[in-house]
Amino acid sequence: MSYRKPLTHFFWGVLLVATTIGLGAVAIRAHRGLSVTNLNYVVPWGLWVAFYIYFIGLSAGSFLLSTLIYVFGVERYERVGRVALFSALIALIAGLLFVLVDLGHMERFWTVFVNRNLWSVLEIEIHFYVLYIIILCAELWLLMRRDLIRCAGGEGWRATLCRLLTFGSRDLSEASAQRDMRIVRVLGIIGIPTAIGVHGGTGAIFAVVKARPMWFGPLFPIIFIISALVSGGALLTFLTAFFGRLPMEERRALTLDLGKLTAGILAFDLLLMWSEFSVGIYGGIPEHLEVMRLTFFGPFWWVFWLVQILFGALVPLALILWPVTGRDHRWVGLAGLMMVVGIFGVRLNIVIPALNAEILPGYLDAYHVIPASTVAVPAYPLMTIIWLARLAILAALATFLLAGFLAWRRARGQAIGRVGQVATAVTAVLIVLLSLRWIGGTTSLNISAFTPVRGAVPSVLGGLFGETRLAFLYIPSPNEWLSSVGLLGLTVLLFILGWKALPLETEHQEVQQ
Repeated sequence: MSYRKPLTHFFWGVLLVATTIGLGAVAIRAHRGLSVTNLNYVVPWGLWVAFYIYFIGLSAGSFLLSTLIYVFGVERYERVGRVALFSALIALIAGLLFVLVDLGHMERFWTVFVNRNLWSVLEIEIHFYVLYIIILCAELWLLMRRDLIRCAGGEGWRATLCRLLTFGSRDLSEASAQRDMRIVRVLGIIGIPTAIGVHGGTGAIFAVVKARPMWFGPLFPIIFIISALVSGGALLTFLTAFFGRLPMEERRALTLDLGKLTAGILAFDLLLMWSEFSVGIYGGIPEHLEVMRLTFFGPFWWVFWLVQILFGALVPLALILWPVTGRDHRWVGLAGLMMVVGIFGVRLNIVIPALNAEILPGYLDAYHVIPASTVAVPAYPLMTIIWLARLAILAALATFLLAGFLAWRRARGQAIGRVGQVATAVTAVLIVLLSLRWIGGTTSLNISAFTPVRGAVPSVLGGLFGETRLAFLYIPSPNEWLSSVGLLGLTVLLFILGWKALPLETEHQEVQQ
């Protein structure tokens, strides 16, 4: 037990350093523009857009699960209702930060509110974002109002914060609590179509942009919404299992319940994914087959097979459904974390393979990517950025490892045991392998003399998907990885600060009317 405090300090140190370095990369991106990325005229969306739709989905999923409590009256999930709403708000902020970094001119984001075009799907989506933020903040405040008033009577920085957030409210009566809950229910009802519009609208943006293969199917917006529910439920399962302040028996029961709910939604999501893929394979649709070749056998094949399918779906389902592990809230919580990571693999495979597919046969040979003229980057700063990116990725993995280590110990109230030691050893091996990959390999493409990365589909599988030679036009640059680490670190910091400062789990048995 004596090493718990040093480990916690080390966790905070790694998180703060990684976040600071990453935000420095964001500053470089703001100063130098998109020249620090590997985005090009053929693949204009990359890693940042994948993170954007990931967090927007995480937000919508968390909110929709909260409506089970405040709209449909499912009382057994009541203790995580506030956490779900707060997670939705933080995830939305993270998603908007990632799409801000992706803008060519970040400083012009405000012009969308001045130059009106209500026929634009993106313009309509922005209005959904604004309404969604208002609903989230209003619901959270109404649910926490009486606890904020009680907290404001104390001393210290937390009491000062509570006094500011009460906005002058002093009413602690039961009548005011009933009024608050009625308003919350109305806001939740309004929020259901709003949240669907927020993430289903994101799917609609993809569906209408250039009619890219695998994007314009009728199931596409629905798949966005279902996978959002998976990520939201998985996040709540993980947080409840390892960081909830509920009594152990109540926390255990709630974790198992959330895990089963999320597993059911994940199974439905896999069914929709199979339907989408099987139509393209059985129908022999050339454009769909090309995207699936890139997804299954391209340079990042492991994102689909290892991250999305194995790590993010099959193993979590096995952990939840197998009786031995399915009755242990720690294993179910770990399955929730695995699903959260796996859904990011889904988002990567939505964005990048579809943009890399040839629009017309021979298009890549006939069209040469000519980037906009930019000022040459000196070798020394560029190598510094590359090495900082490598270190930041390792720091992020180390932070993930330490978070899991501390969560496991907190759940058990003792040392991590043999299972935790094995998991730690496996993770350490993965970090070493990734270190060798980043130290010994290239991390960026030279887009000024652009040559597609090509590879052949294995002959064993050629009969199913047809003969092809894959072409891959985009690999994230060091700045894209590094700035993503910075924004992820900032998101984690915001969530931890809110978790510590706000009454997100306090309950006073308010009347649900």
